[in-house]
Parts: sequence; C-alpha cells; structure tokens
Amino acid sequence: MIAYPVLIVGFLFLRKMMQLKTRAFFFRFLTWCGLALVLAAFCGQGAQALRLSNESPAITQASGLPAIPQSQRPKDWGVAEEFDFDWQGNGQPGHFKIEQSQDDQISRLTISIKGQKDWVLENDDVWEEFARDFLKEEDFLKKNRNLAASKYAFSLAPSPSARPWIFLVTPQYGSDPGNLFVLALDSAGHPAIILKTTLHIKEFRDLDGDGVAEIAGQPCFSQSWSDNLLTYDPLHVYKLESTPRPELKISLPLSKDYNLKHYYGWAGPDCSEDLAVVVRPPGGGKPVIMKTEDAKKMLGMKK
Repeated sequence: MIAYPVLIVGFLFLRKMMQLKTRAFFFRFLTWCGLALVLAAFCGQGAQALRLSNESPAITQASGLPAIPQSQRPKDWGVAEEFDFDWQGNGQPGHFKIEQSQDDQISRLTISIKGQKDWVLENDDVWEEFARDFLKEEDFLKKNRNLAASKYAFSLAPSPSARPWIFLVTPQYGSDPGNLFVLALDSAGHPAIILKTTLHIKEFRDLDGDGVAEIAGQPCFSQSWSDNLLTYDPLHVYKLESTPRPELKISLPLSKDYNLKHYYGWAGPDCSEDLAVVVRPPGGGKPVIMKTEDAKKMLGMKK
C-alpha cells in the first residue's frame, strides 16, 4: 500500500522535471533562433554594403577631406579646366579635370590614367590660375616653361631623366601666400602628393649640385613699418628626400645658405614680427636683423 503513493509522487516529480527541461530547451531554442536572425540580418546588411561599395566609382581619395556628394554640390559647381597630359611618358596621356565653386571656395582635381583607379584630390580652397600667383617683376614664368597645356597646373621636371612634377596653387590672402601642392608619380606610376605647404615659389633649380632641382620660396610675405624697416621673413628651400617615401622636406642648411645669398641674412627659419630687418642702418653698412624693439629705437621710431 505504501508503494503506490511513492510511485505516484515519483511519477509526478519526473513529469515536472520533464516539463522544466522541455521549457528550458524551448527557451534556448528561441534564443538561438533570435541570434540566427540577428546574424542573418547583419550578414545581409554586410552583403548589401559590399554590393554598394563594389557599385560605386573606383577612385583613390588622395586627401583626408570627404568627397562632395552630387546632391550637395554648390550651385556654381562646374568644370574650370580639362586637359590631357602624357605624365608617364608612354604615349598614353592621362586626363586631368579641375572642378570648383567660387561661392563655397572648394575644388576637386581628378586624374584619370589608363589601367588605374581615378585619383581624386579634394581641396578646401579653390585652385588659382598659376600665372596669377606672380607679380609682373617676378621672373619664374620667364625662366620656366610649362610642360602641361594647362592654366592651373604647371609641370616641370626636377632633372632631365625624371618624370615631371605638377605644381598647383591656391589664392594668396593678405600677407600669406597660398598653398603649394606638388604632385609626382610614385615608383608604380601612381600620382602622389610630395608637398603641401603654404609657400610662394620663387625658384626651381638644383641648388646643391646633386642633379635634382630644389624649390625655394616664401612661406610668408614681408610687412613693413617703413621702407627701411621690414618684418623678418626668410625663404625656405625644399629638397626631395627618398626615405621613408619620396617627399619634399625643408632643408635648414640649404635654407640658411640661400638666405645668406639672396636675403638680408639668417636668423632661423621662422617668420617673425618680433624680428626686423633694418635695410639701411644709420651708421651705414649691410642690412641687419635684430629685435623689432631694438630696431625701432635705432631708427628713432615709436613703439
């Protein structure tokens, strides 16, 4: 008689355990189904993103600036110039297209070379016609001939056997020169930026006898308190360095030597209003560079 109640209780306990296991399995099953749905959705989005990426134009973005979507282009956005240039020297000219907006002061350069992705340079300023960067008395354009049929891009070879570089400039603002962009082809024949800096180019020639031209230019324009007292604004010389990658970098030894020959002297590479050039010292002699405060006292000027 005692055995039956025990069996009944045991059966009820076993049934309860089976219900709990079944419910736990069911909840686990729902959880795994949810995860599977999430993964499927994620993979679907990834595949869609991959498709969108593959469907977009094949370009190489050369700057850190975002590309301007077509829907957000300014109203006056348009082509400023297009030209062909055999940059690689293989008889297959690349195509250059310059687009810009004067209203928003933004621009874009697209270079299309056969067998390569389009190379795109977004610029947060407009490109200036290269000849407009110079005063009439400057002789850069007389000494150098543009290898490209362009008003905006000026091309010169740094050595007789080298592929040419391409120079682009932005407008000058007040006492500040515009930005100078120098483009070159890398070892694989792809465009690359080897210099972007605020500089007004003055000279392009071999200054150290290594067979490759250097760039000498003004990083700032001189200001004056009078025709005899100027701010200190030295010129910079940029030299091609091949490591870790080809790049034009400022050379302090060449800059110092250039300023001693073509400027009033050398007091370091930085433009400064705290330093001044006395063009004609009261006692005679060559121009001198000194603290602006002392220069004003020398000339009897008020602070």
